Amino acid sequence: MLATAAVADSWLPRGPSDQIEVAPHEDGLELSWSDTEELLKGNIRPAVPRKGEPLHVSLEVGSFEGAPFEGPLILTLREAGAHHGQSVTVKRGARHWEATFTPETEGPYLLDVGFRTTRHKVLHAAFTVGASPVPRMLGWGVLGLGCLALLGYTVRNLLKGDAQKERSPPASAAEPTPAPPPEPSPEPSAVSEPAAADPSPATTEAENKPPVEQ
Repeated sequence: MLATAAVADSWLPRGPSDQIEVAPHEDGLELSWSDTEELLKGNIRPAVPRKGEPLHVSLEVGSFEGAPFEGPLILTLREAGAHHGQSVTVKRGARHWEATFTPETEGPYLLDVGFRTTRHKVLHAAFTVGASPVPRMLGWGVLGLGCLALLGYTVRNLLKGDAQKERSPPASAAEPTPAPPPEPSPEPSAVSEPAAADPSPATTEAENKPPVEQ
């Protein structure tokens, strides 16, 4: 932060009495300045201003001599090197002068503080605006989509593996069954001769019957 503030300091108008000291703290950027007549102190919140996010300026101006300073402050937020920016005229509240700005770009910025006491004074505080962070809801949405995609990929692989197991045959069925040996063809049998017919009983009895006498 100090290095970037130093870069932004190169855009400050020359003159040691015009530069507001900027010191980073946990809850914001602390501002301080003084000359022989007035004292200025305040802060810019948040500690890391970002593009597109509101930043709140709170200032207090006091006089070393004479009546308390009551006049308005002219606050201008502009990019370093630019001649114009967001400008507001702020009246004193209960104790402070407050304003809210929204940086539209990232990079070095200047906060100009103008007021009149014995003379017109314009002070400059240099700081850096960071890039816009990813919205929290968008980040959670991207993370959720990634988790769903991973879960879907895992379930798909599991279902694909189960389907392959169901289609593949068992190991015993996959082994080829040996074919039975071929049966020997029957040899041609010899043609058997018909057996001699046995003499019928009637013929045998006729042959054995004695001849009849005449």
